[in-house]
Amino acid sequence: MKLKILLIVLNFVVGTGLIMYGVNLMSSGLEKANVKFIKKLLSKFTGRVFTAFLTGTFLTALVQSSTAVTVITVGLVNSGLIKLPQAVGIIYGANIGTTITAQLMSIKVDKAAYFIVLLGILIRCMSGKKSIKSLGSGVIGLGLMFSGFNILNLSVSCMKDSAFLHGIFQKYGQNCLLGIFAGVISTMLVHSSSATVAVTIALFNSGLISLDAALGLMFGDNIGTCITAQMASFKMSVHGKRAAWAHTMYNIIGVLIALVFFMPFVKIVQGITYYVGQDKNKLIANAHTIFNIFSAVLFLPFTKYYVKFIEWMVPDKN
Repeated sequence: MKLKILLIVLNFVVGTGLIMYGVNLMSSGLEKANVKFIKKLLSKFTGRVFTAFLTGTFLTALVQSSTAVTVITVGLVNSGLIKLPQAVGIIYGANIGTTITAQLMSIKVDKAAYFIVLLGILIRCMSGKKSIKSLGSGVIGLGLMFSGFNILNLSVSCMKDSAFLHGIFQKYGQNCLLGIFAGVISTMLVHSSSATVAVTIALFNSGLISLDAALGLMFGDNIGTCITAQMASFKMSVHGKRAAWAHTMYNIIGVLIALVFFMPFVKIVQGITYYVGQDKNKLIANAHTIFNIFSAVLFLPFTKYYVKFIEWMVPDKN
């Protein structure tokens, strides 16, 4: 019994660790391959809030790291290259762009993961260009992410067969508010919302946690990921701090609104998922995407007032 639980925990840790490493390698590789392009777009094509929103969505979809795009954005605001309203637009878009990772992990690739890793290794070995090598690292990271998710699913499947672990999840894995708390803490600790969303997808798809708890975890993941930008802004000027808080408050307010309209939100997610012919295994990935799209749609018309709120919240001490 103890050996079985130990193996389950080991697979869970290894799977989650591979996902975290894979996501980080993928995002850093893609970021390095496009770093000049990213900074150019962020500083040149963000004149209007809506343009900044589209730019943030595109770039985050490209590098698969809202944290990287947000931290770069905070730095650009701190240096005065872009203004806070444009940074807010980028943040709206970055939250949508990063949901592609969850969509990828909701697709079953099984053994294809190892071929993706091999492809990435070949790209790295066959090219002398740094940008292409970085792209190869990104492909390796994608393969490792899929491999980690396969191992994680194996661990979660075994959890269902353990009466002890199944009992714990049945007792504590049904509450949305508890899920939010767990999502915030776990994402703050691992600095990867993609990893914690992957765990959420695996737990929900296996039936270990309810839809309410899974959505709570997803909401918490969105809040917990803000810690990286907050840490990056510690030694920055008031402008950098405002950008970091704009990211944090955006996610907190978005979660509060989603909780107020929780049942309609659930019905919309289920309706869209089943309407396009997908099954329950896509519910959490779709909820993650729909939540961030709805948040952006709600905030975009009121960006001017939201910026004033952030400026009031983080005043200029001079």
